[in-house]
Amino acid sequence: MSHALGPVALAALLLLSPAAAPAVAAEGADSPSLPGVPATLADGRPCTPGSAKKSARLPWAQSFLGIDRAWELSRGTGVKVAVISTGADLRRVPALKGGITGGQDVMAGGTVRDDCVGYGTFLAGVVAGRPQPGTKAAGVAPGAEVVAVRATDRSGTTTPEKLAGAIRAATKSGARIIQVALSVPSAPKALKDAVGAAQRAGALVVAPASAREWESRASEAVSGPAYPAALPGVLAVSSVGPGGEVPEEPGGAKGRRTRPVLSAPGESVTGPGPGGAGQFVGRGDAVAGAFVSGAAALVLSYHPRLSADQLAHRLKSTAYGAAGDAPGIVDPVRALSAVLPEEHERAATGPEDAAAAVVPPPDSPQARDRALAVAASAGAVALLVAFLAVVLPRGRRRGWRPAPPHRFGTDRP
Repeated sequence: MSHALGPVALAALLLLSPAAAPAVAAEGADSPSLPGVPATLADGRPCTPGSAKKSARLPWAQSFLGIDRAWELSRGTGVKVAVISTGADLRRVPALKGGITGGQDVMAGGTVRDDCVGYGTFLAGVVAGRPQPGTKAAGVAPGAEVVAVRATDRSGTTTPEKLAGAIRAATKSGARIIQVALSVPSAPKALKDAVGAAQRAGALVVAPASAREWESRASEAVSGPAYPAALPGVLAVSSVGPGGEVPEEPGGAKGRRTRPVLSAPGESVTGPGPGGAGQFVGRGDAVAGAFVSGAAALVLSYHPRLSADQLAHRLKSTAYGAAGDAPGIVDPVRALSAVLPEEHERAATGPEDAAAAVVPPPDSPQARDRALAVAASAGAVALLVAFLAVVLPRGRRRGWRPAPPHRFGTDRP
């Protein structure tokens, strides 16, 4: 189905919904009563239990990014996203039914439909979770298909070799977007080759810029780059909290980190988790990566001709607030609707690109009032011109004499 809008309709959408900045300022974190979903499990810890709680509030991240407005242009239909993490609980989580499929489980034992940790379930929900009755939380691209690929053991631990196998499985699935939610301290040839093969197949690879959520053991918390985020062409993503601030590490902790090129919500984020219909709160650069992957699915569905490099460029160049070394925050609405300077010529060649329009900078209330006043004045002038175009010729033909009485609805003088 075509997503093209007429120029008038799209212009009206952009006037009412300027997308040069995240749509709504966050009022704070989501419900603190929701349980947190872990990224890894300590040795001997049982699987993460299901949550019995839900929040009826609109999650701050959805409001902050203007997801509802992005859905007016795209819901990610027709795009396949692979989420490489701890698996996904596909049997018991309503938000994941109908759009999340099982991929290859690169670990021995069990199936990808299981998720003892719960983090992969949460991430899959952030990417493409379906809206559920009684809640306002939903995935960024609820029309997309997600392939859940597990590359960890029961506790959420992985290795570069396991991660390489999972990326190969994701590439084989035909996913155009591969979110690697795991991080490792090195990139042996197998991992580099797997990432390169995915990129040659046309997939955009997204990865967390830091490994803080995976460094549960003190011996692992070492300095250095995080992989695969540090590999060429991989979109390294960092997290921001409510309001767009960069979160501080507890106690000033440092670990493996790669310079991010994009950021997204990754603190106090609401989403589904394992065990049923309850909700959890998650954090981490991998959560931010899920938002970026969902935004990429929206854009690729609306602009299906984009290559992986063009898709990454569009996400980065339309990001909000990029300055110096600080990465910009992904802006789904602007990424969907903006015409980039280098795309002006191409915008007139295809129906899906011809519908796009340059997004204006953020409007102040005064500027919008002036714009509406100008529009109203222009409409009044147009009506006056049309009126005179009819009245003046008739007046000349009558020699400017009054019209006969019957012209005004009566036969009598």
